[in-house]
Amino acid sequence: MKIVLTTCPSRNSKKITDKILKEKLAACALEIDSKSSYWWGKSICKDEKEKLIIFKTSEKLSKKLMERIKEIHPYSTPFISIIDLEKVNVEYEKWLEDVLGG
Repeated sequence: MKIVLTTCPSRNSKKITDKILKEKLAACALEIDSKSSYWWGKSICKDEKEKLIIFKTSEKLSKKLMERIKEIHPYSTPFISIIDLEKVNVEYEKWLEDVLGG
């Protein structure tokens, strides 16, 4: 099982999450309100209304999910990360594989 993370403007999170779930690239998505501060050009920017989206997916779909997020993401340079999970309870992992087609 893999976790794929991204951040996006709050107004775009539902669209991204819905597309990913409908395309069965992830079995679950968690949206968490967040605020970002970052360098852009020569200035520090602050985004007060962002979401951190946590997608739960299979190992075989994780790279495809990452590429799909890039395609539909509104940022020109989005943050997207794949995290390996060392251990997940067997029941949850089975549910995820059942949802995503094994």
